[in-house]
Amino acid sequence: MITHCPSCHTHFRVRAEQLAVRAGQVRCGKCNRIFDALEYLSEDLAAARQLSTEPAAERVAGVAADAAPAYAANRAGELQEPATAADADADAMHAAAATPGSAAPDDAPAELDFGPMAAAGPGKRARRWPWVLGALLLLLVLLAQAAYQYRSAVMVLFPQAKPYAAALCAKLGCELPLPQRIELISIEASDLQADTSNPAIMVLSATLKNRAIFDQQLPMLELTLTDAQDQPVVRRVLAAQDYIGKAVNLQAGFAANSEIAIKVFIEGSQVKATGYRLYLFYP
Repeated sequence: MITHCPSCHTHFRVRAEQLAVRAGQVRCGKCNRIFDALEYLSEDLAAARQLSTEPAAERVAGVAADAAPAYAANRAGELQEPATAADADADAMHAAAATPGSAAPDDAPAELDFGPMAAAGPGKRARRWPWVLGALLLLLVLLAQAAYQYRSAVMVLFPQAKPYAAALCAKLGCELPLPQRIELISIEASDLQADTSNPAIMVLSATLKNRAIFDQQLPMLELTLTDAQDQPVVRRVLAAQDYIGKAVNLQAGFAANSEIAIKVFIEGSQVKATGYRLYLFYP
């Protein structure tokens, strides 16, 4: 039997057991077109060539109906390989066409591929936009979390956004704390002396400086009184309201490039101290 490719009109010799492998579905060895060999089936080469030139409607009405019984037989496995001389010659021509480098007559059929074949139509491409959209949403969530966690540093980098961030925090019930860069705050001068009017009272005087170019939160002070061997005798932690006073607006913080002079009165009648240490820190 002979079939032909509807795309390049190349003719092929086929056997029933070959067509039964893929229910007639084959791939053209010349143009790689996948087609139904049963639809374009004929008994001889001349008839196949005439068939390939007929309109599609006539071919379907005529040949496809004749090929249907042969197809059923092929699927059932009832056809046996012919043993005639003509079929032997056809097999020889098929083998010659399938052997690389071998010569074949002008009318020798080309080779068909009866192996595994991909789908005839183009594969359905996976949709990527849901993954892209999901990745963008995750990125936005990550950026929002980072902006919330480091909102104080963000306000330092973008001070013009501070009013908007403060309004947003007011709606969300969060706070917008000032930066805490303790390495940019220093003690410029300090002194601890007994009060001239009351020797039982010690007076701590100090000057603090914010060397940052942005406002900062007021730090806490740690005052440690020491003895003659520089060993701690008593330690006291001073919050901002302890050394500035409650009347001052603590929310305003420590202004950029500014100094604060502080004075703290400490009861020291029961303390036998000869020295002191003063540190700045954030809790």
